[in-house]
Amino acid sequence: MIAIRLMIVALLIAVVALGLTWLFTGDRKYLRTLGRVLRFAIVVGFIAALFYVVERVVLR
Repeated sequence: MIAIRLMIVALLIAVVALGLTWLFTGDRKYLRTLGRVLRFAIVVGFIAALFYVVERVVLR
């Protein structure tokens, strides 16, 4: 559980850093990278949630 929390903190740090970098430079490549990071996080979160649901169903 602590590993998931650490990954969430790392994700938040990356999102804030990319957002601030985009605001200060105005370069859209940071915004594209931010979008990719968020898409990746959503996909990984969805897969983790599916594994959790499958585990709960199998262990019943």
